[in-house]
Amino acid sequence: MRVPRELLLEADDDRRFEVLCDAYQQQMPRNWFFSGPTAARLMGVPLPRRLEELRVHVTAVGAFAPRGRYVIGHTARAAETTRVNGKRVRVPHEVFCELATVLGLDELIAAGDRMLSEKPFLLATRRHLEAAIAAHGSKRGARTLRATLPQLRENVWSPRETWVRLVLIRAGLPEPTHNHRIFGTDGRLVAIGDLVYEKLKIVIEYEGERWHRDPWSVIDVDRYNKLTLLGWSVIKVRRDHTAADVERMVSDALALRGWQR
Repeated sequence: MRVPRELLLEADDDRRFEVLCDAYQQQMPRNWFFSGPTAARLMGVPLPRRLEELRVHVTAVGAFAPRGRYVIGHTARAAETTRVNGKRVRVPHEVFCELATVLGLDELIAAGDRMLSEKPFLLATRRHLEAAIAAHGSKRGARTLRATLPQLRENVWSPRETWVRLVLIRAGLPEPTHNHRIFGTDGRLVAIGDLVYEKLKIVIEYEGERWHRDPWSVIDVDRYNKLTLLGWSVIKVRRDHTAADVERMVSDALALRGWQR
């Protein structure tokens, strides 16, 4: 595969990835497609930095594994494919099963949450994932897949929302609702909370995370003031907060609203 060296030298990581995919797409036979972490990245599925490497995963059906300087080759007896921005990729629910071999449990939950979210577009339904996991059988990653499925949620807009939810559930706190619409007394939309306890009027906002966000989900000063006047408690979580910090802040807010373990 020939890739213009100047493009790789001058571009940032995302652009280099695009250049590699474009270059390989032009020479791929019809029975080859992007798979695994490469397909996931093309779909906008969140991945840990360690997997955002300057190589592409390519699978060939019924042939030898693709080889090359920037290629990690695989083979498959059969596979279902689709296209994402003109690139031929394995279908999302099968990619999800592939990711189970390279992601930890929480990382795979974040990937699955993204696939079930309609922001910015739906990649797979829960039924698709269930069928793919059943077809995967006892292959590598099967145990992680089975553990992941019941922990997935729809309507999750960022991987950090996933992280906060898992922290709260594992701490024995009630599970909040993702991206809940909050309305004022006049019936107008005030904000969309990242994670919300509606009955207790508590909203948890993750600051600095903007994965396909709706403008209404950004709780700025005006919206914060409106929520406060409506009786809501707003907890702001930053990237430097630890799991213990999140558990403490939310637990204290729940206790103030009368919740008991």
